[in-house]
Amino acid sequence: MKRTPRRSGYAMLLVLAFLVMFFSALSLAYSQLAALIRAETARAKELQRDQGCVPALARALALLETGYPTASPYVCGVTIDTAAGPKPFTVTFTSQGGGNWSVRSAPTAANEYPVPMPILFTSPTPP
Repeated sequence: MKRTPRRSGYAMLLVLAFLVMFFSALSLAYSQLAALIRAETARAKELQRDQGCVPALARALALLETGYPTASPYVCGVTIDTAAGPKPFTVTFTSQGGGNWSVRSAPTAANEYPVPMPILFTSPTPP
């Protein structure tokens, strides 16, 4: 009868060590991946938020270069084409005095109907 050699059991220790190292590396990679996903989500939300407001504000500033609004505050509306389709925005011009103006753009509320934005302001003097 042939005697079988005794096995030491080192294979199980190697598997255990490999699993510990693998899960440690996985946890490090997961934390970095989670941080990357959070940063990209914030960037995507910022782009979506600014998608219409910034072009509406640009149109308002270009309009302010043509003259002065007839009143302060002056509220008008403009429709901007976005990736989700055309969206209405409300632009508010407020005089700060001394020829300085505050211009604000925001999405138009559902029950709000501002006058359309004019092509140019005809008033040569501030209100």
